[in-house]
Amino acid sequence: MTDEHLMRQWADAHSEFTSDLDRGLLRLGQFFSARLHGGRPIGKAYAPAACVAAPSEPPMSATARGALAGLTACVATSALLLTVALLATADMHPAAAHPLMTHAIVA
Repeated sequence: MTDEHLMRQWADAHSEFTSDLDRGLLRLGQFFSARLHGGRPIGKAYAPAACVAAPSEPPMSATARGALAGLTACVATSALLLTVALLATADMHPAAAHPLMTHAIVA
């Protein structure tokens, strides 16, 4: 009886949590979608001469954008691996040796 009660309580809490999570992710997606695609030009906020004289930056090519994304993924993965290695070996070395262990793990 207790098991059945716990399972029903867990199922109710799980469905409530997932619906809250879905709702939150949907709102977050709508916010970022509006921020990325909702940009509109300022219009006549600046003097025309200043707009013409300002140099425009060339758009980033798809190849450069892909390379930057790959580099970012490699750096994030390396940082995650280093963090997990330090946490997994935390009981094997004293707290004062963390900088030395970081260098040893990376090397």
